[in-house]
Amino acid sequence: MKKILQWTKDHISYFKTIFIFSVAIIVFRELLSIGKTVSFEQLGIIFQDLAFWKIGLMFLIGLVAVLPMVGYDVILNRILNQKPKKLFLLESSWMVNTINNIAGFGGLVSIGLRSEFYGKEKDGKLVVRALSKIFIFLMSGLSIYSLASFFLVMFGHTNEYLQQYWIWLVGGGLYFPIVLIISLIKKDEYIGDIDSRTRAGLILTSFLEWTGVLGSFLLIGLLMGVKMNPLQVMPLFIAASVIGIVSMIPGELGSFDIMMIIGLSALGIEREVVVAWILLYRLFYYIVPFIIGTIFFIKNLSHSLNNRYSGIPRELSTELAHKVVVFLMYFSGIMIVLSATIPEAFSQFKWLKQLNPLSFHLITQFPAILLGFLLLITGRGIAARVKRAYLPTIGLIIVTLIYTFIIDFSWGVIIFLALLLVIIVFSKRELFREQLVYSWEMVTIDGFIFLALTLLYIVIGVYNLPTFPHHKHHFIEFFFFPSEKIWFSGFVGILFVTLFIYLFIRYLEGSRHKIGLPLDEERAFTLLTIYGGNTDSQLIFLKDKDMYIYTDQNNEDTVLLQFKTINNKCIVMGDPSGKKEDFSVAVEQFINEADRWGYLPVFYEASEEVVMFLHEFGYDFIKMGEEAHVDLPNFTLSGKKMKSERAVMNRFSKENYHFDVLAPPFSEELIQELKSVSDEWLGSRKEKGFSLGFFSEDYLQRGKIAVARTQENHIVAFANIIPTYTEEEATIDLMRYSKEAPSGVMDYLFISLFNYMNERGFSYFNLGMAPLSNVGTSKKSFFQERIAYLVYEFGSRFYSFRGLRDYKEKYAAKWESRYTLYSRKSFIAYVMVALLIIDNAPIEQQKKMYGVRRILRNRYQR
Repeated sequence: MKKILQWTKDHISYFKTIFIFSVAIIVFRELLSIGKTVSFEQLGIIFQDLAFWKIGLMFLIGLVAVLPMVGYDVILNRILNQKPKKLFLLESSWMVNTINNIAGFGGLVSIGLRSEFYGKEKDGKLVVRALSKIFIFLMSGLSIYSLASFFLVMFGHTNEYLQQYWIWLVGGGLYFPIVLIISLIKKDEYIGDIDSRTRAGLILTSFLEWTGVLGSFLLIGLLMGVKMNPLQVMPLFIAASVIGIVSMIPGELGSFDIMMIIGLSALGIEREVVVAWILLYRLFYYIVPFIIGTIFFIKNLSHSLNNRYSGIPRELSTELAHKVVVFLMYFSGIMIVLSATIPEAFSQFKWLKQLNPLSFHLITQFPAILLGFLLLITGRGIAARVKRAYLPTIGLIIVTLIYTFIIDFSWGVIIFLALLLVIIVFSKRELFREQLVYSWEMVTIDGFIFLALTLLYIVIGVYNLPTFPHHKHHFIEFFFFPSEKIWFSGFVGILFVTLFIYLFIRYLEGSRHKIGLPLDEERAFTLLTIYGGNTDSQLIFLKDKDMYIYTDQNNEDTVLLQFKTINNKCIVMGDPSGKKEDFSVAVEQFINEADRWGYLPVFYEASEEVVMFLHEFGYDFIKMGEEAHVDLPNFTLSGKKMKSERAVMNRFSKENYHFDVLAPPFSEELIQELKSVSDEWLGSRKEKGFSLGFFSEDYLQRGKIAVARTQENHIVAFANIIPTYTEEEATIDLMRYSKEAPSGVMDYLFISLFNYMNERGFSYFNLGMAPLSNVGTSKKSFFQERIAYLVYEFGSRFYSFRGLRDYKEKYAAKWESRYTLYSRKSFIAYVMVALLIIDNAPIEQQKKMYGVRRILRNRYQR
């Protein structure tokens, strides 16, 4: 025996699991049984004859009737000396009692569930003792009503038909006094040993429970307008309940229903009315509270799973719920507009009619068009995860629900809308964005849907004109429309919706908050000086970009990102600058803040290190080219490969050209001389910006300038040396020459710079990027990279991609890949359009727009 007990203790968790699954199976089967007894079509007819306020009152009556049963759980926890949170107690009690109502088995299911919810942290014997005390008083309220009913039947003015049930009423009535006497006499730990307060509380709770059960049935009948004598209905109801409890049939199905139908018919109430009465009672006392209990169960289960698996289940479920609700809203909106556009098609094809979840029968053309487009536009707000879209969407669905109840009752529509409402509420956490930035991608999707539906509606109108030759077009008979007036009302609806869409989009956009800060030169320079930068860092001082600064826990600026915004794309130039240890957390903070305000960061010309990090954030990437690095300590002009470069240096030396590096501040005369060289180099072209330097005195005054002078000391070429805020890497930005400069002047300037930087201890010189170099060379490369390869191979007539690669190849000892990273939510075509717009916009326009594309550091072509 001890072995059996020990084995049972060791495997108690398995028994609990089996019990829970058994209850779930029982409940599921009984719900199916209830579903068979409940005719939704008949309920629809009943609801059409009932006032809306009466249905709402029945709903409240069902909830109030279940509420007293919470008292059992309050008393149970008091016996166990537990103080659970009030919300948890209410939700778990509601779950237990509504499941027990469906499952039945004389209250045994409720005992098992209470043990699972409240007895986990208590000794098993203590829990069993407490539950036994609860169990024996569960039916005391029914017993009290049985005694009262017995006296009504035997000594009151009731129908003779009811007197045949006196034996059941006596049997039920004896239960309470017997249990009360036993609990007073016995002193054991299971039935006896109950203090007066607990005993009185259990009796009162059971009495209130059965008062709620009986009261809900009677009140629903009164709201239906049933003419009855409650003193005659009560004995019948109690007798039927006793028979159902004794039979332990779940939900008292069958026996209760048959007895009530026969008994109430015998009392002079029409059978159809009785069936409707029982249907409403089943709906509002069993089904509706059970649905609420199921919601509580899902909430508590998800909370438990969430804690166990680090919040992942909640994230996945809310994400899934969000996707489902977006699909349902778009699908419903499209189907409603189509049903209003081609109503004949929806009447001819049943499968098409079944696809429409909101198929109203009495809805007119204007509301149909209005509702369909409203679902689409509110769906856009939900899809974009904008907080402001939540209340309008909830309001729209509630208004539609009310319209369905009042104008065109349909159970299918009500269930669909209720489900949609629950999912939206459940997925509220997914609506975290403060504003809508209506991106090109959104405009494309919505524009296609709206334009297609509108054009189809206009085409249908033209097709139905009296002058249109219909006889030649029998193959599209479902295009026929009821009348021109109905079509016109729908067209007015489209015009009205167009205005609403514009206003709603503006509402979702809000005040259009922008992230980042305008350039603060002192703050940026301090950060770069302390923590270092890279070859792109100095571009921030062009003043054509915004900056984003990450501040650590010590309130110290440690990381700088420079970016510009076009549409919803915040295009970041290069790698972050500053403290490398903080790069990952800074980029993550930037992405999260951008996401919160509806923007999608695009990282242009990022290194492989950034690629690997951003891939974890769902970013795709495309290789944009390779960056040429010159190994300065090992650079030499000796050897056959550098023969032509040696010749260039010798020629410039013989012609008395000399190389100088000038330090700021620069005089006005020098700036003007450099500007004349720059203007000659530009010719009719306009200055570009963002990823490429432009001639700006403030910008040039921030670094040294390397110049090539003639024998007469005239500057014929220059390059500004931009600080990288490191001791390893050197580079330049602008590299320009005048018309009188001899050929090879750029080679002369480059080689002189290599020697100059090498003497100052730099490890390598960054020559900038060769666009599209080594991009898409493998047949397994991304599709967009294969397209880039074709541009590289066949686009030389427009831009010397290969020539630039070959020119830098003679100096470069190493090539580093550079990438553009973009969110998977972006269309790659629009990312490229944004880059091209910025790359080709003159500097005067750059300050009026937002974007970036870096092709190379200089535009010199040999």
